[in-house]
Amino acid sequence: MKNDLVFKTGLVKRALGWLVCLGAVVALVAIIYGIFTHPESQTPSELSSGAVIGVFLVGLAWAGIAIQNMRWSIEGENIIYHGLFKNRTIPLSKLAGFGQLTVIVMAFPFQHVDFYDRQLAHVARLPVSLKDWPKAEAWLAARLRYVVNDGSHILPKLRFADTPKI
Repeated sequence: MKNDLVFKTGLVKRALGWLVCLGAVVALVAIIYGIFTHPESQTPSELSSGAVIGVFLVGLAWAGIAIQNMRWSIEGENIIYHGLFKNRTIPLSKLAGFGQLTVIVMAFPFQHVDFYDRQLAHVARLPVSLKDWPKAEAWLAARLRYVVNDGSHILPKLRFADTPKI
């Protein structure tokens, strides 16, 4: 059974991904230009550090592209997380609850949905845009229980919403 529920990252996070990717590419081009225009003034240690920085910048550009492609979909009784190179399948039978996590960075909210198993162990954290959250919440609430965190993100005190506080 094919379902058309596909959830992507929010607009702000995708813009951040473009910023990271383009910034890394510009810095990499600047390093390459500097090395090739002045090869006589480069020492071997400068060349090796330039290569290490170049590898780091390629990884940073890859991370920016990965942010652009982050999405997850619901297909039948599975949640499919589509990564850059491979997909991860999470069967709904493995899950018992879900919760919402909103992180606000400089007035920009980044929203995620957390999935938990029956022992309230964290299974996955997947991004969702603010406009897609009501649709995702309605679909998940019909199949899973809410998980409430009475603690903090550092010291969580997780419980299902229908169990009393202890």
